[in-house]
Amino acid sequence: MGRVRLDLHNHTLHSPDSKLEPAALVHRTRELGLDGLAITDHNTMAGVRTAVEAARDSPGLLVIPGMEVSTSEGHVLAFGVSGPIPRDLTAQETVERIVAAGGVAVAAHPYRFWSGLGEPATISAKFVAYEVRNARTLRRANDRAELLAARQGLGRTGGSDAHFLDEHGSAYTVFDGGPSSVDDVLQELGSGKTRAEGRHRGPAETVVYVTKAVSEWIGRGMRRI
Repeated sequence: MGRVRLDLHNHTLHSPDSKLEPAALVHRTRELGLDGLAITDHNTMAGVRTAVEAARDSPGLLVIPGMEVSTSEGHVLAFGVSGPIPRDLTAQETVERIVAAGGVAVAAHPYRFWSGLGEPATISAKFVAYEVRNARTLRRANDRAELLAARQGLGRTGGSDAHFLDEHGSAYTVFDGGPSSVDDVLQELGSGKTRAEGRHRGPAETVVYVTKAVSEWIGRGMRRI
């Protein structure tokens, strides 16, 4: 296997802001011709097993176990962990917990307003890569993350950050090494050689995104996910 494309940021009905069935995401991955996906629900891994089961009839399709952890400073993607990582720790403490659990940590959309870590917290923690192409993030924020990753000599990841089925696959991570297992993917993420492709959030998507985010924030009693 040569060039491998994985959408490394997806939410299911186990996140408070999505209603997607894990199996539907897996089937959509296959339809799009992607090589796999990660399930990264907010602060839970409840959807991973269902996704793995749904992929059994698709030999070679990779399902990367993960979650999006809410830290005290912003969101962090954890890949390869087998159980939840506590929320509301600092970014540095969260990365340490992820590594201790056998996983790898990636800074999610670091420059996104409200849920990104911001630059000081991002560079203070030992991430293996930064998410530089998030399809629900504006181009200028993604571009800043790309520049930061280059400056820090780290790998880049991409993901759709899908909350709806038609968003899935709109951004993804490219592995030129051709990983064929979850362990291979984790190792490649740590190599600093991964890159990202796909689109950014445009004006039309911004209207939908902001409306959804604000209404859900109010519905949660003005608490962050």
